[in-house]
Amino acid sequence: MSISWLISPTGREVINSAREYLEPLRAVPALRKKYPEIASELISQAMSQAGLQLRLEERWGVPTNQFLLTQDGISQATRPVIAKYRAQEIVKQFGKDAHVLDLTCGLGFDSREFALAGLKVTALEIDPAVAEYAQHNLAEFGIVVSCADATKFQIPADIDVVFVDPARRDPQGSKTALGQAKRIFNPQLWSPSWDSIIDISSRFPVMAKVAPGMDKSEIGNWDAKWLSSAGDLLECFISFPGTGVRSAVLISAESGNCIEVPGESQTRTQNLGRFLVIPDPALIRASALTPLADSINGGLVNEHIAWLTTDDETGVRNMLKQDPVQANALLIESVFKFSDKELITQTKNIPTAGVTIMTRGMQLDVEAIRKSVVKVTAPGNQELIVAIYRDDAGPQALLCRRISSLN
Repeated sequence: MSISWLISPTGREVINSAREYLEPLRAVPALRKKYPEIASELISQAMSQAGLQLRLEERWGVPTNQFLLTQDGISQATRPVIAKYRAQEIVKQFGKDAHVLDLTCGLGFDSREFALAGLKVTALEIDPAVAEYAQHNLAEFGIVVSCADATKFQIPADIDVVFVDPARRDPQGSKTALGQAKRIFNPQLWSPSWDSIIDISSRFPVMAKVAPGMDKSEIGNWDAKWLSSAGDLLECFISFPGTGVRSAVLISAESGNCIEVPGESQTRTQNLGRFLVIPDPALIRASALTPLADSINGGLVNEHIAWLTTDDETGVRNMLKQDPVQANALLIESVFKFSDKELITQTKNIPTAGVTIMTRGMQLDVEAIRKSVVKVTAPGNQELIVAIYRDDAGPQALLCRRISSLN
């Protein structure tokens, strides 16, 4: 599909008009009536772009009407706050005048942040249509997007670092209910494959965005940082040459503040206290719980479960004031050995506006548990949280209330 009409003044006008309609069934006839001279196929293209822009704006919280988008492209697109962090890391390690090769630029959002950081950027994309979209999205920076296969591309000698975000969805494969290509979990089936990325790292420094669940043994002696924002674990950012350093990076979605916590530490256990502390998933994935546990004078509920507990109200209060916050804090109201029958008995007289079920170390039917617990809810009451985890003494259940601050 050529982008010439989409980026024309008329195309932009129709896309902007389409953004005003929330329901496609109403939008199509309205747009055809408003623009009778425009082919229905072009109206559909404008509708598609408007829908993708609005969906990405909802995720990112920033305007996207200047971009051309694809469904798979926005599924893998990095949040701006994360892309900015990566660009700053490249500047820190290679200097502000470094030349970056974005080996799999997709729609160009990472290249955009590299350019905004002042880096020189060369961009590559294997899909001709996506490359054309990326060229439009990067036009203001003068970046030329080459359409080429990353595994066959001759990397220029003046490249300081190669950035690669391998495609982890198969555009030709089956789709989800939302029309997205399904994720590929085998790194050897990514595009480019993990072996191809390793081969490039033997010749050039490489930084890569990989799935946060990638096996640590496959990462090997690459340095790895698990990145999260607003409590969402988003990716594992790896680099080579490295020494096998592991860490978690938490980035505030509002302020952009970030904290990096060293990982691969052994955290002590502690008897259950007044508070249950649920760490950010990046801290859990990086095994970086010890500094948080120390700050609240707490420890793990047991050696198998990455939840913390403490009696230190001051420590919890101080933790909740941080930006970004490293964990959610819950006030424990009661503790009992978990069973379906006991859970119903313990909760039947508790007033609540709703119930959240949290589990760790156990495979449970959360929806079935919720239905057994929730009989009547009252909007004026506080949410009840049921935290269930595996323990050597048998499965434990905690009835908790969420706290955002402590007086």
